[in-house]
Formats: sequence, C-alpha cells, structure tokens
Amino acid sequence: MSANYFNDLNYSLANEDTRLELEMCRTIQPKSILSICGSGGRFLPLLAAGPKKIVALDLAPQQLYLAELRQRIIFECDFDGFLLFWGFPPFKTTENRKKRKAIFESLTLSAECRRYFVELFTKHDYEGLIYKGKWERTIIGIPKILRRFIGGNYDKMFEFKTQAEQDAFMKSKLADNLWKLIPRLVVLLLGNAAFFNACLYRGHFVKKNVSGSYYDFYRLAFRRLFFNGLARENYFLQLCFLGEIRYPEGVPVEGLENVFLTCKKTLKKNPEINLVLDNVLEYSRKSDEKFDFVSLSDVPSYFVGEDERNYMQGLKRNLNPGAVVIVRCYLRIPEGTILTGYEDVTETYRKEIDAEKVQMYNTFVYRFKG
Repeated sequence: MSANYFNDLNYSLANEDTRLELEMCRTIQPKSILSICGSGGRFLPLLAAGPKKIVALDLAPQQLYLAELRQRIIFECDFDGFLLFWGFPPFKTTENRKKRKAIFESLTLSAECRRYFVELFTKHDYEGLIYKGKWERTIIGIPKILRRFIGGNYDKMFEFKTQAEQDAFMKSKLADNLWKLIPRLVVLLLGNAAFFNACLYRGHFVKKNVSGSYYDFYRLAFRRLFFNGLARENYFLQLCFLGEIRYPEGVPVEGLENVFLTCKKTLKKNPEINLVLDNVLEYSRKSDEKFDFVSLSDVPSYFVGEDERNYMQGLKRNLNPGAVVIVRCYLRIPEGTILTGYEDVTETYRKEIDAEKVQMYNTFVYRFKG
C-alpha cells in the first residue's frame, strides 16, 4: 500500500473482533506474541491471557502513539475512567471533555505521543477518540447518509434481548420490500470499492479474488451477523446502522470490565511491550525474536507475487515450535502461499471464528510444526 495511506490515524477502534484472538490465547497461553498494532485495541486485550512479551508492528506512527495511549490508560486509570476517556457507553465521546482532558494531562507518555495527542485533542476540543480513525469515520458515515432518506426506521433491530425475538423480527421485515431497502443500502455502500477508495484507502482498496459480487459478499456477512447474535451485542452492527456504539453490551472486547481488569493485572507485572514502526515482512527478515502466537490481521490480503507465496516461510525464523499464526483475509485470499512446515488447525477454532462480531474475513489458523 502507498505510504500516503499511513500518514494519518487510520483506526481508532478495531475493524476486527479481537475477542477471537483473546479466546485463542486463553487456550494456548503464549508467553510471547507478535501482532499488527492497528489502534492498539487489536492486541492490548491479549494481555488478559498473561503473556510476558508483545511486539506490535505498524507503518503509521500515529497508530503506535494510540497504542501507547491505550496502554497507559489501562495501567493508570480505573475501569470507569477508561470508558469515560474513550467515550464507550454509558459515556459519550461528546461529553466529559474537562474530565477527559484531566485524565490525559495526568498520563505518563512519551514526548512524541503527548505532542501528537495535544494537537489532536485541541483540534477536537477533547472529544473522545474512538470514532476519529479514517475507518471509523467511513463506517459511521453510512448511517448518516441513510438517515437523510429514511430516518431511524431500523433502530428497532437493536432493542431485542433474545435471539428468537430478533430472528422473528428480521424474518418479518425481510419480507417487507420497503424495509429491506435499509440493510440493502448499507450493504451497497460497504460493497462499493469506489466509495471505500475515496473515503479510506486512497486508491489501494484490496483487489478482490473471492467469488461472487461485492454486494453478495456483504449481504451474506450481514445475514450471519443478524442471525448469529444479538445486534445490541455487536459493536460493528451498531457502527454500521446507528453511527455509534450505543449499547454497553456491544462494546469491543477491550471495553469489558473483566478483560480490562485482567489486562491491568498483567501490566502491573511489567511485561515487555515493544511498539515497532515496521511492516511484518521487513521485521521478520531483520529480527531473531521468537514468538508463540502471531496475529497478522488482514495484512496478507495486500501481499502480491513473492510476498504472498513466501510470507509464511519467512515467518518461520520467528516462531517457536508449536507456535500458532492467525491470518484474516479481507475480500482477497493470498494465492499460492507455501505452507510447508505448518498444520492447518482452523477447524479447531471454528466455534470462535463463527462467533466473531465482524464476519468480513476468511480466517485461517496455522500451527508451526517446528
């Protein structure tokens, strides 16, 4: 991807449900983890599994600053302070600005990190940051567009507290030609490569190689989401249809009290956390560090040529025997990837994969034979 993509805050939440990786780590109990950084929300929850070392990689320094900020808030704040600072429910991003500023000014941060967020918070008058990434701004822009034409006619989807009630409602409404236009419009926007190129990817939207149209891909993903979990418990559905995380039941995994408290407990033990400005291919070529668990996010979706064929082979030098690697593929599955030396253990984690709250990825899990 172009360097132009990495000159801003791309993610402020997590465009993947890190609950999946956390459940895997709770089973595997890795001592060392290598992860793509993103917002920090896609690797810091893994502290709840008690690792002794995490290395997080990103090409955008802003993402590393955000991860540093998240780490310090977990370490220095209580749970309510954490929720208030970010603007997770029951708090809102547009409220508690003075308290948010006071929390920020009290944190122990590097000079570069503090300088970046002083400028960002000043620009937004200390509004909470969870919707400030380019991905989040793009996603919450969809319901803003819809509400101009159809109002909040779909808010009812988030009121149900049992799957049976939600299923009955969805089945009745999907037979209503007027109502079913609503999710169709959401799907059409999400499945529009030109829309995402213009709003987010700057011409570097992933080149799809999965079968079917963009529309069918997203239609099936949303069907899985609505019929396999309550909408009010899903932060991604709330972003897509409400433009915010409105219901506390649907916060990302980092916003769960038990996860927060366990992460804080791990941080008190002073694990090694390294935030590294690099891509995974270059890091793997240069580093001799060994890991028990590797989370590559959807980065391999963007590999081409030799990189997509050989990235798993190059990664071997950084893996302990039995290490587990999880790869998410968004619209494109790397072609011809050489998996010599690995065992495909995806089905071992099928239950966790199917329960993932975003459902926009083909997910693969490999175990290094060593």
